[in-house]
Amino acid sequence: MTLSRDYFRPVVNENGYVLMFPNVGSEEKLLQSYPPNPYAESATALFPLGTRLVRGCEEWLYCKNGASALSTLGTPIQQAAAVHAEMDDDIVVGAASAIGAYTVTLTSTTNLAAAPLSTKDGIAEGFLIVNDEAGEGQLYKIKSHEAFSGTSNAIFTLYDPLTVALTTSSQVGLVQNPCANVIATTAVVSGMFIGVNQIAVTANYYFWAKVRGVAPGNMNTTVSLGTYVVVGTTAAKFDPAAAVTTELIVGEMMTPGVAGEKAIIYLYGR
Repeated sequence: MTLSRDYFRPVVNENGYVLMFPNVGSEEKLLQSYPPNPYAESATALFPLGTRLVRGCEEWLYCKNGASALSTLGTPIQQAAAVHAEMDDDIVVGAASAIGAYTVTLTSTTNLAAAPLSTKDGIAEGFLIVNDEAGEGQLYKIKSHEAFSGTSNAIFTLYDPLTVALTTSSQVGLVQNPCANVIATTAVVSGMFIGVNQIAVTANYYFWAKVRGVAPGNMNTTVSLGTYVVVGTTAAKFDPAAAVTTELIVGEMMTPGVAGEKAIIYLYGR
């Protein structure tokens, strides 16, 4: 049976927030029973990963924290790093998949058979790209998958059907959902910048990361009012822009930044 899917379905909550749900299909229940609270965490998911919360010029994304607590408010956060470089591309397709198929068979390796890929649905809600050969350029969101183990095959189920057939010559790359298992930014960022935490977050808990608009920032050093602010120089802190190739400009200062203190940043958004 073909299921209709609304990739971003807006829901106006009674408290004035607008919720944008990702990949909500006709067979799935909209989680409207939980009033969104961007200043609360939970041990279990109350919304789908990547749900967007909007209030005026402020935006949040619903994330799951990684294995380390985020104890300092205003910490810059990035997506989880790849399990291994082999995860990025050139994963072998273990069996052909026809146009219209919702499943892709991938072959594990010793390096890939590690957490979270070694767990069933460990990177569900992440993304699969056909990076080379037959079907190259297709990208799909992962609904579920079998665990990688040794050098065996595992079936990945997609939200949408293939538009170009895959063969055993096709090569694939994988990435976690950017909102899954997020971590504080590393000195040289090892993943895409997401936003900041506005509360202390327990390890492996779910929370709302501030991704756009006015946000607190954990400052490493002095940053002038109205100038660019970056991540990728100091782990878990913001710095001023400079001619350093590892930096990512993520916003600009609304108040002056002082070393070891918090300041107000306008984040450009995700």
